[in-house]
Amino acid sequence: MSESKTRAELFAALQSLSDVIPEMRAGQLMAAIGELCADLHGRGLWDAADSELLEAVWQFRRNFEAATVIAGRQEAEQAASANGGSV
Repeated sequence: MSESKTRAELFAALQSLSDVIPEMRAGQLMAAIGELCADLHGRGLWDAADSELLEAVWQFRRNFEAATVIAGRQEAEQAASANGGSV
């Protein structure tokens, strides 16, 4: 993929992620992605390639969605046990 296409995809992925997690401010989102990118590639926001940041955005979204599913499942189980029923 060309650099310009990768950059365009990165910005689209950031916008999509921002829509999924509207409670996070842009700076918070970028900082979290930068930290994850450093964990994945050893390079943070300043040094990472656009493709590495894009991968970090995808990973951050997968992690967020997995955590959201787990939290939702736990809430459903708690509600069911409080009502004496099952999930």
